[in-house]
Amino acid sequence: MGKNKIKIGEKAPLFKKESFNAGEIDLEQLIGKQKIVLIFSRYFGCPLCQLDLNILLESVNKIQDRGAKLLYITQSGEKVANEYINKYNIDFPVISSSKEDLYTEYGLGMMSAGTFTKVRGRLKDAKSQGIEHGEYEGWEKQEPGQFVIDEDGKIIHAEKGWLFLPGILEVL
Repeated sequence: MGKNKIKIGEKAPLFKKESFNAGEIDLEQLIGKQKIVLIFSRYFGCPLCQLDLNILLESVNKIQDRGAKLLYITQSGEKVANEYINKYNIDFPVISSSKEDLYTEYGLGMMSAGTFTKVRGRLKDAKSQGIEHGEYEGWEKQEPGQFVIDEDGKIIHAEKGWLFLPGILEVL
């Protein structure tokens, strides 16, 4: 568990970071215009993260049609991130972070037992879809997660673990 536990109703931790594909992202400047969906993945080579990315790419229109802005946080470096951005034509900002940076700010530390118990089944799903493990980047035990920030800059959805889209769409 990260040192900071983010609770619904709290102000979202602000950040200003360079993205791989959309210039500098200043969360403070985005707040107030629309809801913001933050997806914390692990890294692009992770087969479970690739499963989540496929789900996200199929549903990005559902998020954007509800007027929300999507930000994707990864531990991947520039080379691998750009390969995926180009391969999948990703148009939402992809932002790099280390475990000590945004993951810690948002209370995402070591993978929880609940997330870990789903690994074996999800690896089977990934394998059945022909998803291979890519480059290892970042911390293997990193907890993924999703957050939704409202127009006032408050957290209205906080979920640790693998991507669960219905929970996000429910609050948009």
